[in-house]
Amino acid sequence: MSQKISQREATEQEIIDAQQWSLWESGPTDHFEYDYDQDVVFIVQQGEAVIRSQFGECVSIQPGSYVRINQGVSGKWEISSPICNRYRYL
Repeated sequence: MSQKISQREATEQEIIDAQQWSLWESGPTDHFEYDYDQDVVFIVQQGEAVIRSQFGECVSIQPGSYVRINQGVSGKWEISSPICNRYRYL
């Protein structure tokens, strides 16, 4: 099975480029679920969370994380500190 959620440290250039992407903030919630109907990438600006997929994958994210979630993932977010990220669909 190929990886459906991947996470790595964003490069300085990626962080700069991401400032042109759409902004998303989690607000006061501490968990939610989202079904991804297309591939998305995002860079975490602030906050911390764990994202779990229906495939058993689990990634921890924090500021500077570059995350890709593939189409078909049903993601369960457990937010420990409110998230703010810049994202774009592929």
